[in-house]
Amino acid sequence: MLLVLAALLASGGQQLLDRTLALVSGQPITLSDVRGAVALGLIEGRAGDEAVAAATDRLVDRALILREVQRYAPPMPAESAVEARLAEIRDRVGTAGWMRTLERFALTEARLRAWVRDDIRAQAYLAQRFASASTPTDGEVAAAYNRGRAEFERQGITFEQATPALRERLAESRRAELTADWLADLRRRTDIVRIPQ
Repeated sequence: MLLVLAALLASGGQQLLDRTLALVSGQPITLSDVRGAVALGLIEGRAGDEAVAAATDRLVDRALILREVQRYAPPMPAESAVEARLAEIRDRVGTAGWMRTLERFALTEARLRAWVRDDIRAQAYLAQRFASASTPTDGEVAAAYNRGRAEFERQGITFEQATPALRERLAESRRAELTADWLADLRRRTDIVRIPQ
């Protein structure tokens, strides 16, 4: 069934509780998945239909990445890393509203822990997959410095001082490009259905 609706009778009418926004090889991504991920800061997002569509795209990408993670089975992250990430989320949401927020989006601590563990594994997988291909050459670093030379000189920053930050910025940009191309290829090879709303 393409559209999963959960409705409950309230005051003689029906109230929509959830709906499926997309299917990734049959795996549903629901409105509550999107809203919960945004509310907990697991993905970037905000209110509004366009924002829901963008957040849904992020969860589609996440599902595609996790399918690759399962295929190549990188090691599980240390529990200390999972705990640290969960602590960040709790701090962001606030202790007082923590359980209420989880309940609102039908999340359990165990499910959130699994989500965080998967995110950490996915980040490690992407870092390993694109590490060598995203390393900028000395020439690329020098060209980046020359493009911003006037600003660097105005701030009194030498080439040697700017090099580590430039190298990291170029590497991040290259990783983002490589990841976007890779995800586009995964999207072409995967059965993805967007459900009209």
